[in-house]
Formats: sequence, structure tokens, C-alpha cells
Amino acid sequence: MDVISPGSWESGLFVFFPEFFYPNGEGFIYQMEKITVTIAGEERTFPAGISVEEVLRRHPGEAPFLTLGAVLHNHLLDSEYLLDHDCELRLLTYRDREGFAIYRRTATLILIEAVRRVFPGRRLLIGQSLEDGYYFDLDPSGPDREEEIASIREAFFGIVRENLPFVKRYLSYQEAREHFRSRGLEDKVSLLEFYRSPEVCLIGCGKALEFYQGPLAPRTGRVTTIALEPYQHGLILRFPTWEKPEAILPLRREEKLFAVFQETQGWNRILSVGNVGQLNKLCVTGKIRDLIIIAESLHAKKIAALADEITRRRDQVKLVLISGPSGAGKTTFAKRLSIELRVNGLDPAILSMDNYFKDRAATPRDSNGDPDFESLEAIDLALFNLHLENLVGGETIETPRFNFKKGVRVEKTFPIRLTEGRLLLIEGIHCLNNRVTERIAAVNKYLIYINALTQLRVDNHTRIFTSDTRLLRRIVRDRIFRGWSALDTIRRWPSVRHGERLNIFPYQENADAIFNSALVYEHAVLKNYAELALLDMTPDQPEYVEVERLLSFLSWFAPISERDVPYTSILREFIGESFFNY
Repeated sequence: MDVISPGSWESGLFVFFPEFFYPNGEGFIYQMEKITVTIAGEERTFPAGISVEEVLRRHPGEAPFLTLGAVLHNHLLDSEYLLDHDCELRLLTYRDREGFAIYRRTATLILIEAVRRVFPGRRLLIGQSLEDGYYFDLDPSGPDREEEIASIREAFFGIVRENLPFVKRYLSYQEAREHFRSRGLEDKVSLLEFYRSPEVCLIGCGKALEFYQGPLAPRTGRVTTIALEPYQHGLILRFPTWEKPEAILPLRREEKLFAVFQETQGWNRILSVGNVGQLNKLCVTGKIRDLIIIAESLHAKKIAALADEITRRRDQVKLVLISGPSGAGKTTFAKRLSIELRVNGLDPAILSMDNYFKDRAATPRDSNGDPDFESLEAIDLALFNLHLENLVGGETIETPRFNFKKGVRVEKTFPIRLTEGRLLLIEGIHCLNNRVTERIAAVNKYLIYINALTQLRVDNHTRIFTSDTRLLRRIVRDRIFRGWSALDTIRRWPSVRHGERLNIFPYQENADAIFNSALVYEHAVLKNYAELALLDMTPDQPEYVEVERLLSFLSWFAPISERDVPYTSILREFIGESFFNY
């Protein structure tokens, strides 16, 4: 390429390339008037330098599927991103996983701004995912909660009607710290203590500024379907479901689940760790060991209490059924519960439903043609029921063994027999589904639901998704023990999540007890393994959008070694070197 000698243009010196410039009498000026952008297979022509926000404005979609964002080269774009070359753009709506997250993230920032307008100085604390939404506490509590929520609701929808843009501000590290400190936001100041960049990106749709956590909808008006409702002593910001994005479903009461969330927040207060900044301080100062010991002791105490309750019912209970979503830690929990039951003088046997998977070739397929491992039909239910009946009848059975790396059962089996007074512990994702044990009387069953219900926050306004904790556990475990790459796990994850919504979550309130397997310190350990697994993936893979999101999330955590993690910990099921055999 021939290079034209530098010439002055206004205040600078420029090197010009003749292929991209044309003479205007004084020199050469950059010229690329039009670009071609392919959207859903159709080529569209736009001016060069058009922003993603403008593309979304010209292609708004139709409610409830308004466009919320865009993906280019497997990278999630900000609204202000400028398109300057021919490309293929994937537009996102609520039905896309990335669009689903954008919608919820956008609505949360609108709520934060609404609370600032109505109750300046009050603390809004994000909690767990509950009732198809996010639970929040408003601190301090006011005398008339419903009136307060009505005021917030009015301000929220006022912001939506204003159709405000989300504006980024780039502050120096010192400016950002002073900004938050002057407003009494110590959770954000604490998070910044371990932030290693001279510049901090903040974003908001008004005066309330938050850490930038990922792209948002271009304007507040894209949040069209939302509800704000009182719940317990707080409120819920409720969203449409993925399956029904056009409406808010009737409120269901998940009282048992909510009680466990509250219990876990109590644990966090005992540990004096409520957000990532506080956790990082312990990691960096070397005080994390005490936190690990206390967190593991809380698990041990809870498991022992469950064993005591089952022992009190020993004259009736024959089956202890342990259910929970993938990555919850069901297997280790069952083994630890078994030990506590032995301490109480019982002799439990463990039966895993995972060993009753059909061979991979016979696994049912989902709507995309992929193996649906979460379906009940993926289990050889006929064989399982036969074995269960034989066990209760006093016979010895030969349980199958499933090789996850090969996707088939192996010839080696494992014998189990229930002698008089012996309990059977069964663990599997479908264990709360009555179809699995429909011939066994309810009085003879004790149902336990287990999940990693993370209650640690990034900061007061940014939650850690419980599903992300489980996904990171799965990525690490699948790579170490099942021969699957991070790509394999991430590619399967939407099917896993769909199966949970159909086969697990509808039954969780039927449990006699709920156990939270989350450990407040675990992300600092998983970071070491997960980042290594994720770095195996490259930007040319469609799943790289999820990789970027997970790496960004993990970047908030200071890493710690696994050496202080007890060998009986549930976390060892995923990182290895467990005391237990699997």
C-alpha cells in the first residue's frame, strides 16, 4: 500500500491511505459512507459510524420482543458502540439468554434510581431470586411499607415513561472512591479496595451511579413488563418468565425457600462477610482460614440437625430423598448425611439416581435435538422402580454404575440390601417428583431439597446468581472428572436450566427440609480452576459471550488456594481430592 506523505489537518498530523480517502482540494479526508449490516439473514445499509443504539431504534421489534441489545463477533455490545465496517449483527430480545439478562439488569438500575428519587439516603439491599424476580430490603423499614412501595412503583414507571438513556461516566480511581464514600456507600468503597484499574466505569439513568456490570437496554422505555410487589418485610421486582415474556404470572409463595435465604443471611452476619469487598479483604490479609472453618462448621451443624430430625422419625421413615439442581452438591451432602445418621446409630445405604441414566445413545432429545439429560425420561425409571420395590421388600439389588466420560453403563455393579431398620438415601434431581416413589407411602419418606443458594453480594445492588455458582462448579467438575471442556458445559447449560424449571423448581416447596450448600468463600477458590477452563475457549465460538460474562464476574474476586478446604467439604466434589469416593 502506498502511503501519502503526512499533511496537516486542523491541529494534527495524519498518515493517509489512498484506498480510504479522497481529495477535497486541501488534502485527503476519511471516506466510507455506507456499510452493510446483516441482521437475521437480511442485508441492511447504514451510514458508517452508526451506533448500536440507533440500529436498535430503527429495528425496535414488537412487544414483548423489543430489541434490547446486540452481539457482534460473539461479543455483547454497548449501545454507544459504533459500527464502521460490514458485519453481521445478532439482535437480542427477552427470549435470548443475553437479552433476558440485559432486561433484568436494566430494570434493577431503574429501581435503584427510583428509590433514590423517592427515598434519598435509604439503603436498598438486593437479595435472592424469588418469585420470578429479585427480592429487596429497604433499610430502614418505614411505618407503611405498602405506601412506600406504591411511591417507588410510581417513580419507577415514571422513569420508564421518560425513556431516559443510560449514560456512562469514567472516573479516576480516586474520584470513584470519593464519589461512593461521600454518599455513604461503603460496600462499593470496599469493593474498590481491590480494584486494579486507574479508571472506573460507572453507569446510570439519573444521579444514581453503579459499577458497570454489562450492557443495558439503550433506554429505560424498553422495560415494558414489570411488577413491584410487597413480600415479607421487603419487596419483589418481578419479571416475566422466559417462557411467557408477555405477562407477569400470579405470585406464588415460596416460604420455605425464603426462610432458608434469611437463615443464610444470618450466617453471613455471623461471618461478617456480606459482600465481595469484605471477602477479598480476608483473602488478601490471610484471615480467610478462619472464615473457611466457620463456614464449614455451619454446614456440619445443619447436616447434623437434619440427621437428628430423621432419627426422631426412624420408626416411620424408610426413604430419605435428596433432590436439587445440577451442581448443588447432592452426592457429597448424601455421604455426609449418611455419616451423621451413623453417629445416631442408624445404618443408611446410598442410592444415586445418576447411575440409572440411560446410555447416551438412548437419551431423549430436546427441541434443539441435543441430549436432554434433565428429563425424567433420561432415567431408566422402570429399572429404578423395580429396584426400589425389591429393596423395600428386603431383597438385594445390583445397582448399575454409569460412566459419564463414556456415556454408558459399565458392567460392574454395586450390591445394596436393606436389612431391618436400615434407611435408604436416594439422591438425584427428580427425587421430589412423586412419580419416582409413587408406590411408597408419604409417611415413609423424608424429602430434602438442596441448592447452592448464594447470599453473598458483589455490593448492595449487585447480586451473585445462584445459577452462576452452580455453573462454575459444573465447569470445574466436568473438566476434571468427566472429560468435558468449558465449551461442552456452557453449551449444555441452557438445556440444564430449562430442565430445572420443568423438573425441579416446581417441587422444591414440597420438601420437608431445605439445605443451602453454598459456601461464602467458594468463588475465591473456584476462580483458580474456572478461569483456566474458560481460557481454553476462543472468541470465534458463539458461547464466548458467556465466557466474557463469567470472566468479568470472576475478576471481582481475589483468589485463594484450596489447601485449607476440608477434604469432606461439598466444594471438594467439584475441585477434587475429596475424602469421599464418587
